[in-house]
Amino acid sequence: MTAWREYLHLLQLPCYVYNLTEILARVDLLKNNLPENVRLYYAVKANSNLHLLKALRDKVDGLDISSGGEFEQAVLAGYAPQTFSFAGPGKTDTELELAVNSGCGSLSAESLDDLARVESVARKLGKTAFVSLRVNPAGLVEKFALKMGGKPTQFGIDEEALENLPELKQTQIIGLHVYAGTQCLDAAALAENLQNIFKLAKKAGAPLRQINIGGGFGVDYYAGQEPLDIATVCQDLSREAKKWPQTKIILELGRYLVAAAGDYLCPVVNIKKSRGKTFVIVDGGLHQNISATGNLGQIIRKNYKITNLTNPQGELQKVEITGCLCTPLDTLAVNLELPTPRQGDVLCVHNSGAYGYTASPLLFLGHPTPPEYLLQDEKITLIRGSKRLAEFN
Repeated sequence: MTAWREYLHLLQLPCYVYNLTEILARVDLLKNNLPENVRLYYAVKANSNLHLLKALRDKVDGLDISSGGEFEQAVLAGYAPQTFSFAGPGKTDTELELAVNSGCGSLSAESLDDLARVESVARKLGKTAFVSLRVNPAGLVEKFALKMGGKPTQFGIDEEALENLPELKQTQIIGLHVYAGTQCLDAAALAENLQNIFKLAKKAGAPLRQINIGGGFGVDYYAGQEPLDIATVCQDLSREAKKWPQTKIILELGRYLVAAAGDYLCPVVNIKKSRGKTFVIVDGGLHQNISATGNLGQIIRKNYKITNLTNPQGELQKVEITGCLCTPLDTLAVNLELPTPRQGDVLCVHNSGAYGYTASPLLFLGHPTPPEYLLQDEKITLIRGSKRLAEFN
């Protein structure tokens, strides 16, 4: 957890700040504890900032991308398309042509129709498309906070439909892709998911060049949560991966690598008392950090970890923290005990490095977008400036 207080005079608020040292430490932890055939891919959707992608370029083995926009951003950052795994249930013909033309390392076919469309594009271009069959497994792993498999879903070919693959001439199936869910803090559940994936791989029969096991590693966002036992997870994954020495095992992680290394800083603009409650209103909120407001997949509203950077020793007070938008959805914390906030104080919303800037409705109600900063070698650098609504016209 970075002590951003000493850098406040260099920052334009509200803003995001990312600690590159913490991100690289997580990358190294995984790379040093997994066998050589496990390749670490970064999931661009978590945080697609160009400077961050450049900083990770020589540290990760490839990228998980989900759109033509992420494809273009990754190329700008210096990545070769051969290191991309391109997933997503609604890839357009333009995106498919971009991927096939460039020699994209792997296109995930999310349905039989998707597979037929890839084949059609490859024939049109006279090029080979490299495809991983994304499988929607029959079994459901209950411990995933956000379940993406084991039920009717737009993601992946239902396991029972794999026998109905169309005839392929320009498409080469190189492996399987299974992403059953995300935000899992239970090592045993991740081990169960791994076993399910490798059982599927054995049923495939033909030799597989690669198996994309997804990710799903959780982050302890809320007070009282136990962090993921990453040592046990690495041991379990190593044991399974060593049984497939000739197969590339892709582990794609976004949230786990960058969430805890990023924070969202926002200043207090107003304090309001209303019917026995104290409302702390900040310049910021839902439009800039939708994940922290609980409007991106939470079922039960919980508070992110939040600290008062400029009054850390103040008397503890229970407060509601809201953003500046004209909607009751714009609530960052409910009944939170915090050192008494004052007008002008700066609050820090921790674990905001993933699905903050990239997932938020930044133009909603026309506030400026938050700048982003990167801390590297004790030097803080602006890596994306703020824009006003009129600058998007």
